[in-house]
Amino acid sequence: MAKPARASRGRSLGVTQIAANPSRGAERAQLTLRVDFGPYGALGPGKIKLLELIERDGSITAAGKSMDMSYRRAWLLVNSINEMFDEPAVAKQHGGSGGGNAVLTKFGQKLVAHYRDMEREAQAAVSPRLRALQKSLAASPPAQAGETD
Repeated sequence: MAKPARASRGRSLGVTQIAANPSRGAERAQLTLRVDFGPYGALGPGKIKLLELIERDGSITAAGKSMDMSYRRAWLLVNSINEMFDEPAVAKQHGGSGGGNAVLTKFGQKLVAHYRDMEREAQAAVSPRLRALQKSLAASPPAQAGETD
């Protein structure tokens, strides 16, 4: 049986992958929400998770490590979010014993809340159609390119 594809180093492959046919008792299909703002960029589950981890850990470095990414990659994502909107979502606080901290601004907290609300509302709206689609899945996932049995 072929193994399901895995995202390397915690990165998303851009689609929701399911380990086995959900109608046979495995996890259920999930809708992945990505909001595309055209030339301003996009906001999806990875950036939102990064913001949530920054709020939890108080650190861009720690949040990035939790997602198996470098500080530079995490900082670039935070910077892209901050430049996307009129107000920053993350503020850096300089100083302290181990360096500066990072905190979500009030706008950053609202951004995460809006995204998670949209995600729940969209999931609820499409649940019947997702159930219909998952009932039609094959008994096992297809082999990924380059995999052998």
